[in-house]
Amino acid sequence: MKTRSELVTEFRRLIDQPNTGIISPTTANAEINKAYKELVAKIVKWNDRFYRKTGTLTTVASTAYVAYPSDAIFINRIIDSDKETLPHLDLELFELSEAEGTPHGWDAAGRYVYFHPTPSAALSYTAYYTYFPTELSLDSSTPEFIPGYEDIIALKAAINSKMIRDQDVRDMVMNDYRDMEKDLRFAAMTQHTGASRRVIPSDYEYQD
Repeated sequence: MKTRSELVTEFRRLIDQPNTGIISPTTANAEINKAYKELVAKIVKWNDRFYRKTGTLTTVASTAYVAYPSDAIFINRIIDSDKETLPHLDLELFELSEAEGTPHGWDAAGRYVYFHPTPSAALSYTAYYTYFPTELSLDSSTPEFIPGYEDIIALKAAINSKMIRDQDVRDMVMNDYRDMEKDLRFAAMTQHTGASRRVIPSDYEYQD
């Protein structure tokens, strides 16, 4: 996987700015991270299972909610200490008069998970959630990405920068980006199983 430094070098090559006189290192790094975040957002839209991890949610007695993990985009599933799935309920249907106790359901609102009924004690749950990767903070940082597709980050950064002066180069970069984005979308939506590959259904259609 290419490092941020290597992606910056490719970005500078595409915009014909190999030196730091016009595009400073800070600006170049920011362009790479902006493009990276935009592409991660696309991958999440195509397949919300791609960036998924688990974390612990710990309730507080007499408090109905706990905060999302800091990197969570949304919660997919919550498991209790008995390895049972806690049902997802509509927050609007919570029975507010129900006494505190062991929760038998949850919902999300804003950046919080609400439990029903309100927990009467500190309880630990495992949350499966879609997360947003951290930005590339060091020259040696590598993106959490599909191997072999990271060059699209430099292409996207070059397009975003609007610094490509030559029309032929601009057209080439746009064409390369469109082709790679189509391939990236297919790769992100394809799950590998022990038997064969299957494409994750999506409500989103590809748009240039």
